[in-house]
Amino acid sequence: MKQMQYSQNSFHEVPPIVHYAVLLLVIVSLVLSVLAYMKVSAIEDAAVPETISVDDFLKKLTSHEETKALVGASPLNIVQITQANLPNLQSQISGLDVSFVGSYLVQYQDRVVVYDYANDQLKGVVALQQPTQEQLAQDFINKLYAHPEVAGLQNEQPQGGQLDAQSLATLKQQFPDVYANAKEGDFLLRYSTRLIIYDYANDRIVNAVNLA
Repeated sequence: MKQMQYSQNSFHEVPPIVHYAVLLLVIVSLVLSVLAYMKVSAIEDAAVPETISVDDFLKKLTSHEETKALVGASPLNIVQITQANLPNLQSQISGLDVSFVGSYLVQYQDRVVVYDYANDQLKGVVALQQPTQEQLAQDFINKLYAHPEVAGLQNEQPQGGQLDAQSLATLKQQFPDVYANAKEGDFLLRYSTRLIIYDYANDRIVNAVNLA
């Protein structure tokens, strides 16, 4: 732990100094954005081959009883399962094997459909459950306080906010040792006795500074 003294004016340089409730709302919006991005990017970028009509593909896909509710909905992503990408997809979706090669993963907002276009057969529909605001906030709290650097601070309401590029640049200039490893998007949490920089995306305490 690095010992350090901060004057009251030092924290006036941190743009988002908000109450914990506001911080959790920021976390919720951040995590929802991260989840939305991860869902789209987790399946490799690809599209229906040019030899297949996208309209025909979707028409056949949504003609099945299990997918009629998707008529008119635009998929977020479509990828064909191949021998080359199968190992990567298997690490993301359980149950995939070589028998799925040639089929398509069609991702919508709330589900992923495994579709064999050649035989017009649905091979699976996986629902994507969105975590609630309460679950996301609790996940943040559980992960944060599992770190020994914040032990004993569970009952204290910190001030803090998410670091943006401008505030981080200012802080790095003023306190280079403290913020050397911080990055945009990390959370700055100020307790009465300790300053915590937390990388929620990677569940990592970037730095913990005792406040004199």
